[in-house]
Amino acid sequence: MIDFERIKQLVENSNKSMNEIDRELGYPRNTLAGLKNRKPSIGRLNEIAEYFNVSTDYLLGNTDVKSSKKEPVDLEELTSDDGINWDEWLSFGGKPISEHDKNKIKEIFGDRLKD
Repeated sequence: MIDFERIKQLVENSNKSMNEIDRELGYPRNTLAGLKNRKPSIGRLNEIAEYFNVSTDYLLGNTDVKSSKKEPVDLEELTSDDGINWDEWLSFGGKPISEHDKNKIKEIFGDRLKD
């Protein structure tokens, strides 16, 4: 069964309504809301995962890792954007990076990119 709380959180983070996303995916109205009580087909599960850029395992609650896709990290963005969510893509030994270490990483890569 799909983890409906995760669907709700993904929808909230998208700043759209469930019905807007239903429309964008070409689904009948209240399809996403109906997942609270229904199991989606494999095809629909894949479409929803692709739409939110998360893995199907994440939607099913089998993992807390949102995506298994490895996306390149833009170091310029890393050193200049304080809005980046470090915990989503960087850890050490499975633990979050400390603020001190984040600042050191920014400092190191920021200096290297200037050369």
